[in-house]
Amino acid sequence: MNPAISPALQRIRQTSSRPAGVQPPAGTINLSMGEPDFAAPAPVVDALHRALLDGHTHYGDLGGDPQLRALVAEQATAVRNAAEASAGLPASAAVTAGQVSIGHGATGVLAAAILALVGPGDRVVLPEPTYSLYSDLVEMVGGEVVWVPLDADLHVDVEATLAACVRARMLILCNPGNPTGAVFPAAALAALGEGLAGTDTVVVSDEAYGAFTYGSAFTSALAVPQLTERLIQVDTLSKTYALTGFRLGWSVAPEPIAQAVSQVGRTIAGAPNAAVQKAAIAALSAGESLYADMRQVYAARREIVVEELGAIPGVEFAAPEGAFYAFFRHGVDLPSAEVRTALADRGVLLRAGSEYGPSGEGYLRMSFAASDDDIREGIRRIGQGLAELRG
Repeated sequence: MNPAISPALQRIRQTSSRPAGVQPPAGTINLSMGEPDFAAPAPVVDALHRALLDGHTHYGDLGGDPQLRALVAEQATAVRNAAEASAGLPASAAVTAGQVSIGHGATGVLAAAILALVGPGDRVVLPEPTYSLYSDLVEMVGGEVVWVPLDADLHVDVEATLAACVRARMLILCNPGNPTGAVFPAAALAALGEGLAGTDTVVVSDEAYGAFTYGSAFTSALAVPQLTERLIQVDTLSKTYALTGFRLGWSVAPEPIAQAVSQVGRTIAGAPNAAVQKAAIAALSAGESLYADMRQVYAARREIVVEELGAIPGVEFAAPEGAFYAFFRHGVDLPSAEVRTALADRGVLLRAGSEYGPSGEGYLRMSFAASDDDIREGIRRIGQGLAELRG
């Protein structure tokens, strides 16, 4: 039998640069993954265990656990109201549980949002380099990917982005940035909101790395009044709490949009995992106490990267402002994918910058969500490998 492949999958296969996940060979230093190397926080594991013992092993609410949705709404309201208070504005109406969608990780929520709102031929603007999943999802539904380069500092180019958003269905922001490590200024987010006023363009803000910044203030799009009417803010347990395997994410959006996202999500995957949602309540209730130590460790690792990767001849990059990636020019006269392959042959795994959009060519992405020893040895192998490639 030779089954026909759908046009949707054909489009992804033709355009995607995302690698298939494979187990690296023994002895390889893997700096390619956005995978925190910390153990799951004990209080969250305990909450999951209790949830299982309490019988949360069956189908739950198709819209998501009501208690979890209420907690997400409460925390979103606090973020929004704090921003309004600091700006001397009256508090807006509270975010409601009806504005919250729960899904199978941020990946599932993003997929549901794009399936719910984007159709064939719809323009979706991607300031890039950016997370490569977005373009795959847009291609899957037959939308038109519109790439817009970031500015020289790897921040959003507001003027160019707004120009590209004319007649666009959606704008997707990754903040803090994957792969860039850049944190978008609050003024830029506000300017985007002002520029989109009166349009039907929806803004998706993927904030999976919002807990991890290093001297640069992070402003959630929830705190930008100019974006409120068109915003889908997406977050997840995965990065903040080192709970990638829990596969739990959520979004906050105006209620009609949230209803559409939730309907697609439950159509694809049914009810979210009941016990994991109880664990999510424990994680979000504890908040910063569970990730503050991780942030300190990432900050120390970042210093290793800035010092040692920055010392390699020909390598250039801006010190990461957030997330846990260094996005660097490799300085070799070869395509990034070939450089990545050559370095993999020398025992260190990275990601090719070209995976993240046209402007990523000439770059590599290195994760510092790894041990100090692996980071140092990986950088040593990068330096040696690049020197050999230059001849």
